[in-house]
Amino acid sequence: MKTGLTSVTFRQKSVDEIISLAQKAHLDGIEWGGDVHVPAGDTDTAASVREKCIAAGLEILSYGSYYKALPDQDFAPVLASARALGVPMIRIWAGNCTPDSISEDAFRTLAADIRCAAESASQFGIAVALEYHRGTMTQTKEGAVRLLQAVDHPNLYTYWQPNPDVSMEERLREIQAISPWLRCCHVFAWTAGNERHPLAEQTGEWSQYLEAVRQSGKKPNLVMEFVCGDSAESFLQDAEILHKLSPKETIHRAAFLCNGARLLRVYDSRTLSELDQIVSLPRIVVTSDTMEEYAPLLKNAEYLFSTWGMPALTGEQIEKYLPSLKAVFYGAGSVQAFARPFLEKGIRVFSAWGANAIPVAEYATAQIILAGKGFFQCVDHYRHEGRKAAREFTDHQPGNYNIRIGILGAGMIGRMVLERLMCYDVETLVYDPFVSDAVLESLHAKRASLTDIFRECQVISNHIANLPSTVGMLKYEHFSLTKKNATFINTGRGAQIVEEDMIRALQEEPERTAILDVTFPEPPVPESPLNTMRNVILTPHIAGSMNNEVARMGKYMLEEARKLLTGQPCKYEVTEKMLETMA
Repeated sequence: MKTGLTSVTFRQKSVDEIISLAQKAHLDGIEWGGDVHVPAGDTDTAASVREKCIAAGLEILSYGSYYKALPDQDFAPVLASARALGVPMIRIWAGNCTPDSISEDAFRTLAADIRCAAESASQFGIAVALEYHRGTMTQTKEGAVRLLQAVDHPNLYTYWQPNPDVSMEERLREIQAISPWLRCCHVFAWTAGNERHPLAEQTGEWSQYLEAVRQSGKKPNLVMEFVCGDSAESFLQDAEILHKLSPKETIHRAAFLCNGARLLRVYDSRTLSELDQIVSLPRIVVTSDTMEEYAPLLKNAEYLFSTWGMPALTGEQIEKYLPSLKAVFYGAGSVQAFARPFLEKGIRVFSAWGANAIPVAEYATAQIILAGKGFFQCVDHYRHEGRKAAREFTDHQPGNYNIRIGILGAGMIGRMVLERLMCYDVETLVYDPFVSDAVLESLHAKRASLTDIFRECQVISNHIANLPSTVGMLKYEHFSLTKKNATFINTGRGAQIVEEDMIRALQEEPERTAILDVTFPEPPVPESPLNTMRNVILTPHIAGSMNNEVARMGKYMLEEARKLLTGQPCKYEVTEKMLETMA
C-alpha cells in the first residue's frame, strides 16, 4: 500500500510547503486537490506541480477533483489537468443526492455521466474513482455498489473513508462490500460531529480497517487527510502512526518510453490498475524527443514499459538517461530493433511475443482449415462465374481429412498452430533446423525438408523467423513443386519470399492459391501482379494483435513484471542467444 497526503489537508500552504511536508513524513506521494493547488483546466500549473514532484522523488497518486457529474459541469478541464499532472487516477464525487433521495431519472443520468467520464479518462490510461462521502450516492455501501454496478465500466473504482455517523461494524461491512472496486482510503480520525482527533487515538480502529482491506486482497493507497488543528506537527505525528499501521513497502519506480500512439491501448485500464499495485508508473509517455525533458523521471526508473515504437537507444543514452534501469517490458513481438544495447549492459528484456503469437496462430489455423475446403477461390468463382463454377472448383479440393499440412518454422507461432492442428485428422510436416525431435514428437509432427513439404503438402503455412539468413529463402524451385490445388499461406514476413518466383508458379497453375497477410514491400507496389491475380488473397497484415487483442500483450507484460518482482520464474525473457534465431 502506497502512503500519501491529500493537499486539501493544507489548503493554506503552498505547493512547495506540501511537498516538503510529504518528504519529511517519508510518504510515497501526494493527491493534489483541484480546489486550490491544481485548478481544473490550469494545465500550466499542473505541469509545474508534476515537475516539482518528480524532482522531489514523490509520486502523484491522484487528482482530487470536485467534479460531481452534475448537468452544469464539464469533465474536460478536469481530465486536462489530470493528464498534465501525469496522474494514474482522478477522484470524482458521486453526485449530490443520497441513495434514499435520488430519483430514478436522476440516478440514470448520474450513472451515464460517470460512465462517460470513466471512458474518456480510460483513453489516457487514467482511472476514475468515486469519493466515499456523505451527501452523495456513496453515503451507504448499498448506494455505492448500486452506482458502481449501474455504471459497469472497468475503469471506475472507489475510495473509502470512515463515516463517524455509523458503527464500527458497519464500516467494516462497507469495506467488504466495495472491496472489488477499492483503490484508495482517505485516512483520518473523526468522531461524531466531525470532531478531529490524533490518529493515535484510533489506532485500534484503523488496524481493523486495514486488516479488512488486506483480507480483500486489495492494496489501496492510504492517503492522509484532515489533521488536528490543521497543523504540520499533528500531520507528522499522524504519519508516524500510519507507517506503524502499514509498514513502508519498497516502491519500484517505472516509466513509459515509446514513440508510438498505441501504448495506452496495449496497457489498458485493467492492466494499468494492476500495475499501479506493484510499481509507481506516472501516466507520462516519454518519447525519444522528450527524454531530456523527463530526465529526472527516467533517472529513477527501474523498469520501462513500452510497445511498438520503442526507440532504439545507444549504450551511451542508456547510461545517461536510465542509470537505475533493471528491465524493459515490451508489450509487442520482436525486440530485434532495440534489445541488444540493453542486454549488453545487463538490463533484462521481456517481450510479449507469446501474446502476439496467439492471434497469428488463430488466424493461420483458420486459414489452413478453410484452404483445405478450397474456400478462398470458391468465393471468387461464385462471385464472378456463379454457383456451378464454384462447386466445380471445390470438387478438386480434398477437404480436411487425411491430408498433409506443412509448417515452416516451429517457433512460438508454429508450435501453437501445430497444437491446434492436433485435433484434426491431418498429418503435419515441419521444416525447422533448430527444433528438437522430442518437440516434434510431442506435437505429433514429422521433420521434413522444404522440398518434401512443397511437393507433398496440401497447405503450407510460413512461420519462419525473420532474420537476414532467411531473406529470399523460398524460391521458384519450391513453389513450382506445389500440387495443382495447393495453398500457400504467409503470416511471417514477405522478405522471405522471392515474389516473382511465387507469382510465376501461381500463374502457371491458376488453381494454386496464395493467402498473403504480408508482402515485400508492404503493400505490394501498384504494378505488382499480386494486386490483380484471382488466385492471390491479400490481407493488410491483420494476423497479429489488433484492436482489443493488443491489450493481451500489456497483460502479459504485467504478469512478467509481477513474477520478476516476486522472485518467480518468468516465461518471456529474451536473451542475446535467443536473438540469433528468433523473429
